[in-house]
Amino acid sequence: MPLSSRKSYTFKYSLFGIAFGFCFPVFSLLFDGLFLKELPFSIESFINVHHLNPLHFIIDTAPIFLGIAFGFAGRNIDEVTEVRQDIETYNEELLQQNQIVTQYSHELQAQSDKIKDQRVQVEKLFSDIQASVRTAERLQLALLPDLSHMKAAFEEIFVFYKAKDIISGDFYWFRNITLEDNNYKIIIAADCTGHGVPGAIMTIVGYFLLERIIEKEKIVKPHQILEALNEGITEAFMSSSSLDQTVKVREGMDASILVIENEQKIYYAGANRPLYYRTPSDETIQIIKGSRAALGGERRKKEKVFTLNTLEYQKETQFYLFSDGYPDQFGGKNDKKFGSKRFRQLLNENPSESMSQMHTEIQSAFETWKDKTAQTDDVVVVGIKI
Repeated sequence: MPLSSRKSYTFKYSLFGIAFGFCFPVFSLLFDGLFLKELPFSIESFINVHHLNPLHFIIDTAPIFLGIAFGFAGRNIDEVTEVRQDIETYNEELLQQNQIVTQYSHELQAQSDKIKDQRVQVEKLFSDIQASVRTAERLQLALLPDLSHMKAAFEEIFVFYKAKDIISGDFYWFRNITLEDNNYKIIIAADCTGHGVPGAIMTIVGYFLLERIIEKEKIVKPHQILEALNEGITEAFMSSSSLDQTVKVREGMDASILVIENEQKIYYAGANRPLYYRTPSDETIQIIKGSRAALGGERRKKEKVFTLNTLEYQKETQFYLFSDGYPDQFGGKNDKKFGSKRFRQLLNENPSESMSQMHTEIQSAFETWKDKTAQTDDVVVVGIKI
């Protein structure tokens, strides 16, 4: 507010007070004229009248006092006006702020409604995905061998199978077939690249390749199965152009294959996976290392070689085929891997236990070690006593 405008009421009221105050001396002179009409009109008579009536001094000074009084009144009005104008300005600013807040509130409400809609869509999508994954889990489990058939083929057997994300990239496979009067019991534990959906797709590919290799092509020696499986996976996922896109698939799998022939010979071959076993005469677990070559992946110039290992058949011998999910599980006090050494120690602790008891020990040790730590990978452990 300009200074001249701020002082307007003070100045106006002061002039008004002075002007109004001059009326009092005028009336006083008229009043004095009544008292002085019988007295000579002179300054002496005027002074004598003021001595006789001191009220005349107050009347004569009224312009000064009224001017001051009205000036203060005007000043107060100016201050009140200034405060009122400040309040009006503040109210206008407050109204503007309120309009801005209202606008933001509408925008936030719109964003909130949008987020709610998106959340509903995400929840529906998640529910659909969960339903699809659960269906895939049932389909995958339906492909796995019937455990009752496996139990009928061996003295004792157990399978510890635990997916990381509902569906698994690990699987096991079993067939008891006869070729040219020779009986072959074939048990396989495989670990596909990745886990979840990609791993599960690989397990299906591996499962049907094994069906073709063993059931149709009649290949039963484990190293030859690995060679055929490697070739089948490589061909199935060979780089090609699909929908105008070059697709390169490097996924593959590791596998352990144990074959028992006529309860006389035992053959083993592994792709990046070992075989743990213990005969009745062994005090500790024995190890047959697998070949250092994975199945599938990118085709290399160097041919992959899978070594065949042969063992004599001995009753009461225990065999353990497993993926790396068990020894690679993090946990314990220091959040470290369970490790292959600790896994062998676990198998060595109670050599005379039944496979059922060993199953309980292996599962319990895994859950205790993992505790609240997230599962690292899919797990499959197959234990057999012949």
